[in-house]
Amino acid sequence: MVRPYLTELDAAPYPPKFKAPTLLTFDGKRLPSQHIYYKFQIRNVVSNYAIMAHLFIGTLKGVAFEWFMKLPAGSIKTWADLEKLLLARFFKDDIEISVPTFLAIMKKKGESIKLFVERLRSMALRCPNGMMQFTLVDTCHHNL
Repeated sequence: MVRPYLTELDAAPYPPKFKAPTLLTFDGKRLPSQHIYYKFQIRNVVSNYAIMAHLFIGTLKGVAFEWFMKLPAGSIKTWADLEKLLLARFFKDDIEISVPTFLAIMKKKGESIKLFVERLRSMALRCPNGMMQFTLVDTCHHNL
């Protein structure tokens, strides 16, 4: 099997008594920058970037994993390579939005209320100064 990362990643030894942290998976639908934050979560556990990259690869699921497996052999040599490639592919949805843009978000035709609320919450996180809960609820109510 051809792998997009160097085989040295598989050969990196784990520290004695190492226990991998429980990590959320990334399926290409959430914000990639949130998932890359994982690097900071385990920095206190392991400082070996080869191990970090190997563990991170194990969190990729669905379209994210399919994308990863299609990368050219040897295209990932470092953690920075993995981060750069992931953000380049999935970053398009990871942008800040203005409050007026947020307030104009409407429920899409055929979209369930649950999915609309989830999308609205996700968009609220992209506002530079966050969003007051009252504003979020009010926007949801008026934009259904």
